[in-house]
Amino acid sequence: MTHREYFQKINTWDSLSKLILLSLSVLQITRWLILPQFMDIYYHLLSAWGFNQTGGYCGWDFWQYAPFGRVHIYPPFFQILLALLMKLGFSTVFLAKLFEAVTPVMFLIVLWQFVRNNYSQALAFFTLVAFGSAFAFYLSLINHIPSTFALIFGILAFDQIFKQKILRAVIFLAFCFYTHIGVSWFFVLTLTFYLIGDKQYRKSGFLILLLTGILVLPILIKQISALGLVSVIGLNLGEKFFCQIKIIDYFLAIGGLFFALKAKGKYYLFSSLFFASFIFLAYPYRFFSAEGYLPVIFLSAVFLLNLWERCKLKAALKKIFVLVVFFLLFISPTLSLSKSTQRWGAICGIKFSDSVLTGMLSAKGYTMWFPEDYLPAAALIRANSQEGDIIYSNLGILGPVLGSISGRATANALLTEIKTSQSFNPLLTSKIIVLTKDINYVFLNNLVKAYNLQKIGETRLFVVYKNPASLFKIKVRKASVPFWMIFLIIGAAVAGFWINKGRSSHLEKNKK
Repeated sequence: MTHREYFQKINTWDSLSKLILLSLSVLQITRWLILPQFMDIYYHLLSAWGFNQTGGYCGWDFWQYAPFGRVHIYPPFFQILLALLMKLGFSTVFLAKLFEAVTPVMFLIVLWQFVRNNYSQALAFFTLVAFGSAFAFYLSLINHIPSTFALIFGILAFDQIFKQKILRAVIFLAFCFYTHIGVSWFFVLTLTFYLIGDKQYRKSGFLILLLTGILVLPILIKQISALGLVSVIGLNLGEKFFCQIKIIDYFLAIGGLFFALKAKGKYYLFSSLFFASFIFLAYPYRFFSAEGYLPVIFLSAVFLLNLWERCKLKAALKKIFVLVVFFLLFISPTLSLSKSTQRWGAICGIKFSDSVLTGMLSAKGYTMWFPEDYLPAAALIRANSQEGDIIYSNLGILGPVLGSISGRATANALLTEIKTSQSFNPLLTSKIIVLTKDINYVFLNNLVKAYNLQKIGETRLFVVYKNPASLFKIKVRKASVPFWMIFLIIGAAVAGFWINKGRSSHLEKNKK
């Protein structure tokens, strides 16, 4: 075999795709030391710890805003998964790093396989190229792990819909609702739009929506009943006033939308995803950079595929096209916008090299893992408190962070849009007080004297105090759904998944 023949043999779409997948996976593993890089994982770890205290899923969050707590409406799938792994002996730190490292790779593999199996190997490759263009979207997959799992479940649901495996599609779509609120409705809207335009799947599709609605009634009732406890003040306003826009990618997506609509049923899913993505428009960050960016990836891939079909017969155009792919994978500029509470501000700036590969190679991104501070503080907390005691920090995020690592409830809370059940003084109810070193010195002295706090240690960033006067303990609630029932539900889902039979794939339909 000559070198030319060997190169032609290996130069397939799948080979190129696997090269991208391998590169991103290796680079993701190299980020292990700086993971976890976002605060949300600590919220889920602490919730998992609470589930283990109560013996199953609990609809009352007694582990935050302790000792009084608040209603718990977050979809529990990911937290239950963490709780079960913690029961097997895995440490919270390991689980935080593991899921932030593995989840985006899982998503990318599922995304590639879905497009490859239901459309073509070439489109699957260009989907990876479009994905590789957006570092912000990649970061969102790490930062919002339940959302990423829900995206995976939604993609798998459509994969089963195309194969006419109704029960499997229902199971995956139901898992979306038990994993993330926003993404679940995103896929419901997508399926609704899709069924309007594609008669072949209309009957089975509406049956899937009906059956899914029945299965998710418990979580929907729980969430609707707690709407009065949601506070607009606690919402993450930063997501409303910041976004990163991939201008070139959006131009590609607009071209891809034209080709998708022109092809009618073949790419109708991608246009349906695009129209459904406007559900995230209230939060520009999520619309432009996170979950709402998924259809941009698909539509950009459609445009690139059509562009390739027009360029491949001419050598000069092929070289230009290769440069376009290289540009997306290694440069891909981003426009960043910010907004004050009154009006949109000036352009924050343009990141001229903001692809996934360049971002990972240059170690872009923040980290929420400071072992030289967290681990000694957690050791101090465990040594000077009992399991039912409560911790508090003047920096709100530190409570859940140190609580999840030390195995203690906190008077602080993340996702503060869900209000506490009653007002209370966290300094009085907490056994351990963690104060940042940048706190005003005079205020600190007055605080220590007023509450008779005893210093038990310090780290580089904060000082840890004990409040000997506090007699409050957490009030562990009874599990709403015990673990034995959860195992039965999982068993039923697995059984339903494997007994379901299917017919043809979307790819086979397109070939007809």
